Amino acid sequence: MHAKPTVLVAGAGIGGLTAALAVRLQGFPVTVLERRTSLRIETSGTGVTIWSNATSALAALGLGDEVLRAGVPIQQSRLVTERDVPVIHTPVQEYTHPGSIPGVTIARGALARVLTDACEQAGVVIRFSANITEHRSDGDQVTVRLEDGTELTGGALVGADGLRSRTAARILPDTDPVYTGVTTYRGVSDTDCGVPPGTVHLFQGRHGVNGGAWHIGGGRVTWTVGHPAPPGGQDAPGTRRARILELIDGFQGPPQCLVRNTPQDRLLRTDLYYCDWYDRWGQGPVTLLGDAAHAVTTVLGQGACQAIEDAVVLGDELGAAPGDPVAALRSYERVRRERVRSVRDTIFKVASAPRVDNRLLRPLFLRLTRHFATRNQEAMWRDLQQPPRLHATPAPDVVAQP
Repeated sequence: MHAKPTVLVAGAGIGGLTAALAVRLQGFPVTVLERRTSLRIETSGTGVTIWSNATSALAALGLGDEVLRAGVPIQQSRLVTERDVPVIHTPVQEYTHPGSIPGVTIARGALARVLTDACEQAGVVIRFSANITEHRSDGDQVTVRLEDGTELTGGALVGADGLRSRTAARILPDTDPVYTGVTTYRGVSDTDCGVPPGTVHLFQGRHGVNGGAWHIGGGRVTWTVGHPAPPGGQDAPGTRRARILELIDGFQGPPQCLVRNTPQDRLLRTDLYYCDWYDRWGQGPVTLLGDAAHAVTTVLGQGACQAIEDAVVLGDELGAAPGDPVAALRSYERVRRERVRSVRDTIFKVASAPRVDNRLLRPLFLRLTRHFATRNQEAMWRDLQQPPRLHATPAPDVVAQP
């Protein structure tokens, strides 16, 4: 039997680490190349929602219990107005698929630690401060060159290097991200401010100001506040909290309390981007994954979830065709494109729903929103939370790397 070729993974984010584990569990040697340091990986970001479709995919890699322990299981989501008046209640746990595990709200760093520990235990090599400057393909081999001049060769390269992927830029004609028109403030509060555990609490005000909050463990709650703004805006030093409070002035319920109870060094500002749709995600022994292939807006919280699905399906396809990694990459891309396109269409449909700011018309508009959402939400959430169908996973026992 021929030895399985090394798979190189560019990027140690959620998608890259999940891909590394999924591929390693199929017996392939795996090396992850990450330009950041280990410390930055664990401390970057705030919190994410990992819905049941993605937690169930992680469970197929043996991480179900770890993820549930590290996060807070989701039971429901609720949408309220700026006056804390309920608009939509969604019992998302009731809309999961048989055999699935609950979704979780979780600190990004906590999820990264779960994945990093699992990768290390499985024998994945993770190299930090490893910045890829170029890659070149030769038949069924690919070679990457690092900033320090080191070169590594493998049988596949997985570009999991994010929205501004250098891997994607080398195989696609135009990968410039598209600005959504929205900038978002984020933070982590040490006080829950009345947000109940197990609930994704969403709030929507007038003039495009909206956001959400959810528990991430240890009594902490992460929150976001988004609003329309030109890209590249900056806050003068020491003014960020005041700016956020200005945006949510008049909001009742948790939002103002959460912002006031967030330390200054945890107040973050990020412009939101997505990428155009690409029908091609790879070439030869190179493929793309997660935001590098199909970055979407934050609406419905499926960005990280789709990266996780990508990663588990990628490992599954390589496990099904270990002797032909290039064919396995193309099969992975075919399988995932249909699913991602469907999820993307749903996200943009929800994101483009009309908003009414007029004080007289808004009550009627909210009643109509509640009516139509109640009719359609079960079908939408059951589709979103459909776990990937796998045929070579659960994986075989891991063979230690030589």
